[in-house]
Amino acid sequence: MTKQVRKAVRTYLIRDGKVVVIRYRGKFEGYFDIPGGKIEDGESPEEASVREFTEETGMRIVRQHFVGKHVVEFPERVFDFCVYVVDEYEGEPQGFEGNDSMWADLMTIQREKKIFESVKAIPYLRDGMDLKMICDADRKILKLEGD
Repeated sequence: MTKQVRKAVRTYLIRDGKVVVIRYRGKFEGYFDIPGGKIEDGESPEEASVREFTEETGMRIVRQHFVGKHVVEFPERVFDFCVYVVDEYEGEPQGFEGNDSMWADLMTIQREKKIFESVKAIPYLRDGMDLKMICDADRKILKLEGD
């Protein structure tokens, strides 16, 4: 069986020991994630990064750079993320119908019970990132490959 692959982006904004995260409402109530989402048809990964970041945080990216790839493989699907880091921005995190966005302490957010793989990837975030997480259906990381 061929697994469905979803091409997407994640965009990290880290300043003064804090990172901008989103906390979902609805289906994934209470889970923390890094802003991002699916790359739409005809859209470049960089364009998707800017669009998704603004849609989920209300903030505007002035300048960002690509740092690498993060693949998360589940039993029935694969997420293939292009990863960006914001260098310059405008605004502050806001709340929306589907999620709240906020600054979170880098050390504290890692200890939350409801965090997605993009939050778990923070310690591996750097230029040239090439990370793969193989997870079970309950989001437990079974294997970590890359750096």
